[in-house]
Amino acid sequence: MSDKIVIMGKSQNIAHLTRILLPLLSLVLIIGLLSSSPHNIFAQHEIVPENWIEMRKMFRNKGPIPTIEEDVAALAGGDGDRVGPRLIDRGPVALPAIHAALRSPEIEPLHALRLLQVMGYLSEKSSVSVVLELIKKDKKSPLRRDALFILALLPVTEESAALIIDIATDINENWNTRRMAFTWFGLHRDPRGRRYAESLRADPDPERRTAGLFVLARLGDKTVLEPVSQMLASGPPANSRDALMFALAEITTPEEFEGRAPSSLAWSRGYKESLIYARYIAAGPQEKIPLCLEMLHSQTPGHRELAVRYLLENGYARSLRPYAAIDLEAPGRAALIRNEIRKAGWRIIDTDDEFKIEPANN
Repeated sequence: MSDKIVIMGKSQNIAHLTRILLPLLSLVLIIGLLSSSPHNIFAQHEIVPENWIEMRKMFRNKGPIPTIEEDVAALAGGDGDRVGPRLIDRGPVALPAIHAALRSPEIEPLHALRLLQVMGYLSEKSSVSVVLELIKKDKKSPLRRDALFILALLPVTEESAALIIDIATDINENWNTRRMAFTWFGLHRDPRGRRYAESLRADPDPERRTAGLFVLARLGDKTVLEPVSQMLASGPPANSRDALMFALAEITTPEEFEGRAPSSLAWSRGYKESLIYARYIAAGPQEKIPLCLEMLHSQTPGHRELAVRYLLENGYARSLRPYAAIDLEAPGRAALIRNEIRKAGWRIIDTDDEFKIEPANN
C-alpha cells in the first residue's frame, strides 16, 4: 500500500491525493493545495472576492439531485471529484448509507477508501464503531493503516483509545501501521500517548524518533526542542522533515522557528504551513484574521477547522463567504470549508439570490 491516502480537495479520485502524515513518520501530514496567499489567488484570476459568490450561481445544480444512496454507489467510479464533495455537503445525514456500504462484504478497497475519507471529513462520533469494525476484522487488510488514520480524525472514544493503546504496545505490529497509533495520540493531544512517545524519543531509527518527538511536542513538552532542532539540522529523511517542522512550530515563536528550521527547506509546504501556524499561535486577535484566511488552504489536520472557527467566533463570517461559495483553484475545497462551518454550529443559506453564513439558531 502506498504511503499516501486519497483525500478530497484537488484532482485525483475523490479530489486530491494528500499524504497521510508521511512527513511525521507519516505522522502529521501536509500537502497544502496552494502556497500563495488568498489575496494572490484572487489577483491571479482578476476576480474580486465577492464576485466568487455570483459565480457560484453558475455552478449550482440545475437538474435533479441524486439520492444519497446513488452518490454512495457512484463513489466507486470515476466521478469522485464531484460525488465526494456532494456527500460532504449533505453532512451526517449521509452517514447511515456510507456505513452500510462500508460494511458490505462486496465492497472494493478503493471504494471503501473513498467512503472512509468522507467519514473522516464529516468527523462524527457515530463513525467510530464502524471504523473499529473494519480495523479489527482483518489485520492484513490493505486498508488497515488508512482506516487507523481516519480513526485519528474522528472524535475520541474509550473504545478507540483502547485499540490505539493496544497497537502502540504491540511490538509485533507492522511499524507502518503502528505509527498510526502515534498519529492518533498526536492529533488528539492525548496525554495517554506520553509514555509510548517517551520510549521513542531516543530511538536510533529517525522515523520512530520523529514519531515520539512529535507527540511530545503536541503535548507541549519543550524538552524536545533541542532534539527536534538537531534532527532538522542533520538533514533528516524526507518522510520525517515536515513532521519535525510541525513539532517545532508547536513549541517555538515564529522567530525561533525561522532560526531553527533550515532555510533550505523554506520552499516546502511543510515549512510554510508550520510557520503560518507558529505565527497564528503568537498573533494578536486582529493579526490572526489574515493568517486564518491563509490556513483555509491548509491540508494539515485541524488547521482549517481552527481557522474557520476563529473567523466565525470573531465576527468574520462574511469574510468566509468567497471561500465557502466556490473554489476554482481546487474544486472540492469549498465543500470542506462549508463542512467546517456546519461542524462549528453555523449554517449556509445558498440560493440563486443569496449566499449567507449565519448561526444555526437564527
